[in-house]
Amino acid sequence: MDLENELRQAMAEHVTEMSAPRTLAADAKRRHHRTVRRRTAFAVGAAGVVAAVAMIPAYQSFRPQTVGADGPGGQKHRQQPTGTLPVSPAPTTPSLSSSPSAGSNGAHSSGKSKRSASPQGSGSAAVRALLGYRPPGIDPAKTCQTAHTGAKETTTCRWAGSGGWVEVRLVRDSGLKVPSDLGLAPPMSEQVRLHDHSALRSVGPAITSQVMWIQRHGLGVWVGVSPSLNSSLIRVAESVSVS
Repeated sequence: MDLENELRQAMAEHVTEMSAPRTLAADAKRRHHRTVRRRTAFAVGAAGVVAAVAMIPAYQSFRPQTVGADGPGGQKHRQQPTGTLPVSPAPTTPSLSSSPSAGSNGAHSSGKSKRSASPQGSGSAAVRALLGYRPPGIDPAKTCQTAHTGAKETTTCRWAGSGGWVEVRLVRDSGLKVPSDLGLAPPMSEQVRLHDHSALRSVGPAITSQVMWIQRHGLGVWVGVSPSLNSSLIRVAESVSVS
């Protein structure tokens, strides 16, 4: 115990003359502040690095992709199927004639037909160019149109008025040999002679008054009239002039 007390006394005597410098407190404060700033800067830097790392996936997901680029965007564009627009069907031109067509006479023609209408003729000269006899009440002006069905060409001319209507069809086809080849023969008909040719005339009250014949090889003629002109059918047909 005496040795311990002697050591304490010796140490106290040794440090009695020693004193702390006056700037010790200021130096301690400066060191403390410097340490705090370093720790703050380190914490801010670490937070920035963490935020940058977290933004990388989001940037990749929002980055636009080109059509040819690899990845989900590019693959989506490459996988899109291509298609074609449907083609709308072309409208058909309605017939200017109200008389029965070839289909209503018991025959159907195949293929699409192209029609072209010509302006109306005027004056008796235009009528006599095709029709030599015009029943009373029939206007001299005519309306003509031409239709093509394959190799067949059909020109239809029509006259109308208060007395009814008259229609003449000229059919051009290299395969025409007999009247039935026209494809316009009615279900019920009888054999007659017109222009020194064998002809077919419709029979029956419910059938349009009509007659047809082959003028020459490859050219057929069809003549029809309204019911009011039934009695004038043969006279009208005999007046038809075909060049």
